[in-house]
Order: sequence, then C-alpha cells, then structure tokens
Amino acid sequence: MAVAEVVYVDWRGNAVDERRHGGIRATIFLYGKALEVSKLHGTVVLFMLRSCPSSSNSSIVAYLHGTLHLDIVTSSTLTSYVAGAVLISAALMNFISDAYIKRTTAIFVFSPCVVLGYMLLALQAQLPSLHPPLCAINKEPNNCKPAQGWNFALLYLSLSMFAVGEGCMRSCIPSLGGDQFSSDDPKKSQLKSTFLIWLKFANSIGAIIGLVFLVWMENNLGWNIGFMMCAVIVLVGLFVAVSGTPFYRIQKPNGSPLTRTLQSCKRLTDKIALTNIEYDMLSQLSSTRMIIGQIVYTIWSTTQIDETRSIIQMLPIFISCLLIYLPFTLLMTLIIQVGSTMDTGAGKIQIRSASLIAIPTIFRMLMQPCYKRVLIPLLGKITGHAQGITPLQSIGVGSACGTAAAFFATLVETKRLNVVEQHELISFGTGVPMSVFWLVIQFFLLSIMDITSFGGLIEFIKSDTPLWMKPIAPTMQSFLAGLAAWSGCAFIQLVNGVTRHSSGGKGWLDGANFNRTRLNRFFLLLAAFELIAFINYTFWARRYTRKQQRISSVESDEDGIEM
Repeated sequence: MAVAEVVYVDWRGNAVDERRHGGIRATIFLYGKALEVSKLHGTVVLFMLRSCPSSSNSSIVAYLHGTLHLDIVTSSTLTSYVAGAVLISAALMNFISDAYIKRTTAIFVFSPCVVLGYMLLALQAQLPSLHPPLCAINKEPNNCKPAQGWNFALLYLSLSMFAVGEGCMRSCIPSLGGDQFSSDDPKKSQLKSTFLIWLKFANSIGAIIGLVFLVWMENNLGWNIGFMMCAVIVLVGLFVAVSGTPFYRIQKPNGSPLTRTLQSCKRLTDKIALTNIEYDMLSQLSSTRMIIGQIVYTIWSTTQIDETRSIIQMLPIFISCLLIYLPFTLLMTLIIQVGSTMDTGAGKIQIRSASLIAIPTIFRMLMQPCYKRVLIPLLGKITGHAQGITPLQSIGVGSACGTAAAFFATLVETKRLNVVEQHELISFGTGVPMSVFWLVIQFFLLSIMDITSFGGLIEFIKSDTPLWMKPIAPTMQSFLAGLAAWSGCAFIQLVNGVTRHSSGGKGWLDGANFNRTRLNRFFLLLAAFELIAFINYTFWARRYTRKQQRISSVESDEDGIEM
C-alpha cells in the first residue's frame, strides 16, 4: 500500500522556506511550551523553558490520600485511570494530528484543557466546601471523611480535562519538534535525533526540579497554590509556543492510515465482484492482454493479502503486551503509596511522600543513556544484532523485570508488615521504622521495564508492520499501554471485591491504612499474573519468530531458483 506524501507548510499554508522555517530556532519555542507540570508532579522554574515531566501520574496519590482522604483502592484506581486517560488521549491526538488536523492546531486547541484542569483542582483544594474537612489521615485513618458526591465528580472532571491536554502535548510536541528537521538532509536528520534525546533528558530534569518545588509548596503554601502555579506556567508555555508559530514547519494532514486500509479493502472487494462481470469481456480480449491483466491483479491482491496476514499474525503479540503492561501502573502507584508509611529520612533530609516519584524518574534518566550507549553495544557484540537485542527480546526483558519487581515488592511488603506487627503500629497509618530505600530495587526494575518493554513494542511495530503502519507505531503502543492501565482499575477492584467476600467481609486492600492491609498478597498476585503473562508472551513471540524465519527461508529459496 502506498504511503501518502508528506508535505510541509508554514502557518499560513504556504510552502516552507528552509532558511526561515524549522531548525533549532523553532524548537526553542517548543522547549518553552513544555513548561507544564505533567501528571501533577509540580512545576519548574521559568528560566528552564524546557519540556517538563512526562513520566508517571503516581505522585497524585499524595493529594488523593492526604487531602481528599480517599482509600487505597479508590486512590489507586483514580491514578490508574489518569495514567490510562493520558495514554489513550496521546494515542488519539497522535492519530488525529497526523490524519485530520495540524499538530499546531491540536496543541493550541487541546492544551488549554490542562490549564482548566489545574484551575479546577486548585479551586477544589482552596474552597472548604469542595473537599473534606482537614484530618491527619496517617495518624487517624479511620476518622477521616473521604470526598464524595459532587466533590468526587469535580475531581473526575478536573483529572479528565488534565488528561486530554496532557495527552495532546505528550504526543504532539515531540512530533512537531521532529518536523522541524528534514529527514532528507543527513545533518538535519542527526539534529532531529539530538533534539529528541535532549527532549527526554529535559523531561527528567524538569520532573526532578518540579518535585522539589512541589514539596516546598505543599509544606509552605498548600496544594491550592501549587496547582494554580502549575496552571500559570502552562499558560506561559502556551504563549511562548504561539509566539514561535511563524517559524514552524508544519506537516499537512495526509489522511488516516486506517481509512486508506479500509478503502483498499473495499477496492479489493469491488475488484473481486467485478471479476465475474468482466470475465466474458476478458475472454474476448487477446490471450496476451488477459494474461498481463491477471498477473497485475494477482500481484496487487497478493500484496494486500500479505499485509493483512502480517497484521493478523501480530495480534497475539499485541494482546500479550496488553497483559504484560497491566501490573505496571498498579505496582508503581502502590509502591509509592506504601513508601509514605516508611522512614523517609536520608541523614538530616526528610523525603516527603510526594517526592518518592523522583526515585524512578532519576532511574529512568540514568538508564536511558546507559541502555543505549553501554548495554546495547555490549549486547550487540554478543548477539550480532545491530540493536543489541531484537524488539521482541526487549519486550521479554521488560516483562521479566516486571515479574522480578513484583516479587521483590512482595518480600519487602512482608518484611514491612512484620515490622508493623512487632512495633504494634497496626492502628497507625505511618511511622514504620523501616527505610524507604528498601523500595529502590523495585523502582530500578520498573524503570528497566519502562524503557525496554514499552520501547520494544514501538520498535517491533516499526520493523515488522507494513510501510503504511510504521508512522502510527507510537499511537498503537500508547493505546495498548493506556488500555492496560484502565484494565488495572478493574483488576484491583475485582481482587478487593473477591477477597472481601472470601475473608469475612474485609478485602486485602480495604480502608486507608496500609498497616491493616494484605498488600503483600496483592503484590504476590501481581507477580504471578506478570509471570503468566511473560510465559504467554514467550510462547507467541517464539511462534511468530519461527513463522517469520520460515517465510524468509521460502523467499530465499525462491530467489535462488530464479537466479
């Protein structure tokens, strides 16, 4: 199937002038645009003017638990919902901005939703009538009234608006930045790779600074000021981005790959239907012309069938990845929440619960260059593969790390609950004399999973799908990851409901006090789930690889015969 030609224009729709449009100058405005504090991390100082956090939603649980007094299951479900909504929104925005509207239009139309979401959250944190009465939930977890009714509906609305805008920026800003460099020019193509590398690095740096600033505001000014500051910075970033509009190279929408696929299928069906009608006419033609027409038609039909078959063969891989991704958000969210009950001291420094997300953020920032510059070349020498390991192997490594992370989480949580029992802290929600750095190994393994399995699926789609599907690889990966996060919402609710009925009316994760839960059992269940998902994935990945090897072998034999 032919891929639509990519055309770049300026903001007026005229042909671009390479001397004026695109390049490093245009990306400066995009760094300024991404001043926002994604996933409720916090904020960054204005002088950075760079892309800020694009990592995890998990730090929002500090607000849900501490201010809105939501129980463990509800806060974890909401966090997974936000994570999934951001990813699904990113997939939809990536699809829409490629097919129907310009990326700049998508950014300027949908990004203000982040501002509105933050403003609603600030309003809820400010007005006493919109949130529960103040209460020390860690000291008196059973005496705190949770948010409900209209207050809970307002929270959902705020988070949904935030997710729509954040998803748009997550997908469109890197793509728009990449559009500023021509792929036809090797030097500019290299600049594009450099831009994307620095964009990821800036995201991590901004996340860390934002977390520090957020903690300071939480302790000294309150969540209302923190959310409002985030809204102001996003707004400033939007104005910076708008000011760079005259310098952007903007890709014109070239239609949906899915639409082109359906059109081709319809043309194929129509062709088959017309074959019977035109058979008599063809029989009247000369034998030579008829043979040529049949050959052309056979080649065209075979191409369509081969593309369809290749996609069908990938479906088990996609479904297996969905199962692999499911525990990720739940593990990250629950580990961060339970960390708030532990000793967060590092010498004289106290690490607030909202800042625990900085640990996996730092790991991701350090692992990204190490993985690409150290591990991949080392594995390449061993395996002989240009990328060190194949995309399918990369996904498998991520799943194995996810399994190990869940098992380690089970062991650490079992130890934590033993310490709680020894010190008679069951009635309290905090103060467990056990260092939060026991959680480092889980964060480390989850960071590897984030890099390998998520990135591996994108590389797999780009390397094995038909040409017309390669541009939508990030969209498909984001959609699967978002769907997995939403499935996690149902999973935790289901498990807690089933254990409630089988354990005398008390589920494993009931209430707001982690010291009264059986979180170790839930972590063990996640470990078993991830292990089964890994075994299932290994089966389908090996089967897919063997099929591809057989196809390559047949094609090689045919080429040899022709020669």
